[in-house]
Amino acid sequence: MEIHQQLLTTKKLFCRCPAGLYSKEHHAEVLRHMRPTLSEMGVYDGCALMEFKTKKEILYFLNRSSVCTYEMDDTPPFPMNSEALDIAIEIALFCNCWIVDELHIARKQYLDGSIPTGFQRTAIVGINGRIPFEGKEIGVRQLSIEEDSCREVDDTGHLIKFRTDRLGMPLIEVVTEPCFETPEEAGRGVRHIGRLLRSTGHVRRGLGAVRQDVNVSISGGLRVEIKGVPRYQLIPDLTRTEAFRQKALLDLREELKGRGLSKENLKFSAHDITEELKNTCSPMLRDALTRGHKIRGIKFEKLSGILNRPTQTGIMFASEIAGRVRVIACLDGIPNIYHTDNYPEYPRSHIDLRTLKNTLDIKNADVGIVVWGPAADTITATNEIRDRILEAFDGVPNETRQHMRGGLSDFERILPGADRMYPDTDHPPIRITKERVDKIRASLPEPAYEVEKRFRQYGLPEDVIDELALSSRIKLIDRLYHEKCDMKLAGRVIGQAARSLRRKGIAVDSIADERFFELSTICSEKKLQTKIIERAVRALAADSKTSISQIIDEVSGK
Repeated sequence: MEIHQQLLTTKKLFCRCPAGLYSKEHHAEVLRHMRPTLSEMGVYDGCALMEFKTKKEILYFLNRSSVCTYEMDDTPPFPMNSEALDIAIEIALFCNCWIVDELHIARKQYLDGSIPTGFQRTAIVGINGRIPFEGKEIGVRQLSIEEDSCREVDDTGHLIKFRTDRLGMPLIEVVTEPCFETPEEAGRGVRHIGRLLRSTGHVRRGLGAVRQDVNVSISGGLRVEIKGVPRYQLIPDLTRTEAFRQKALLDLREELKGRGLSKENLKFSAHDITEELKNTCSPMLRDALTRGHKIRGIKFEKLSGILNRPTQTGIMFASEIAGRVRVIACLDGIPNIYHTDNYPEYPRSHIDLRTLKNTLDIKNADVGIVVWGPAADTITATNEIRDRILEAFDGVPNETRQHMRGGLSDFERILPGADRMYPDTDHPPIRITKERVDKIRASLPEPAYEVEKRFRQYGLPEDVIDELALSSRIKLIDRLYHEKCDMKLAGRVIGQAARSLRRKGIAVDSIADERFFELSTICSEKKLQTKIIERAVRALAADSKTSISQIIDEVSGK
């Protein structure tokens, strides 16, 4: 797992712009094109080369309140935000990591447009950590501090648009070892780590503040990354589906071998078939011709039936190909390919199918694929279709996939490798002294899982433990327990009643601990009913001066 969590700082990581200042307004636009650069070892990253093939135009929306010239790579970086680094060290200590003696900034290449510079500044803070979890440990390979990317607004064809307000906000990335053995365990593990991060009180909350990348592999397969999963609840289904997908791709590889096929002897050919299908009855193809687009067909010998093999629930291998065409050739209208294994039905579709088979000389054992769009894009698409078919002989390709509904996923890009990393010569190393680490260690809060364990021993109602363990009421709960209060009833006061009223917009968080302590003590002594307790908490939120006894008398009708 790779857990990306925004840090709760006032400023961004490498400039002095405010962090967390979101807006839909913009005052300027910047148009950019990306190109790959060589790594430190003089090698191009495969993912960067793939992104370059998309020929994307990238439009950035700039708000003067939240960005400066640094984000546009027109100014060198400022010194790293010291507040953010202290939080990163704190979290690394929480994860029992070894803290590095010297922080070195690296550039991680991103050509998808999400960062205007084409790279993200990142640095490893801690390594070799471990987190107690369900009687064993989650291994933490490394913990890094880095800057967040832009927010995507729209991605259509060869144009992608981004807002830059989130760009440069500090976040940490927690990379675990491959220690989760079931989909459900993976989901629980990410939840466990998320609660650990929240117990610091120094991370942001809300949609987009935390994102998970789920890395899945099975025996015989390769690592596949499901990118940007926003909620841990989605992880079990995504993990399970990806495992079955990889098994299906491995079975497909064996099927190809059983047919006596290999990369070396696979025969295929591609042709422009625009003229042959000029009288097509397909609405999709007729629309393409009206726009002046081209239609290309590609024939693969002895691959009949392959495209109809299921890889995910309700999804066939043809979708693996369509995903590549959508992303790399930018032919994002769906459907974006037809194929002879399952040709679509429309009026006179049999005539189009016969014409296609005759034009490409497709026999019963062969399969034909049709793609349409601007001429250059259809050529790119044809090459990607060929490459994806050839990858089927290897089984599972290394790739990054985007999550979809129902636990499904679709192609996003080739999986980046180490070749996208290189040193950042714009920023000096940062020494992390033992004194700095010891000072942070001395003020570490208690991890959420330790608080939860103690609250269960107290006898608090199970449905309030998770919430209260991350609240500001921990010392209050401890005090109530040591004062011999009825903890189940205290949980109803501080947990259940307060939670119910909070959802109704009542400002229960403004109630002082001392007032809650007195209310819980009296409710425990008098064994008050739940409806009386909720009325008392509501009154307490609205009145900070009247005595607790008087409030209880009033809400009890005395």
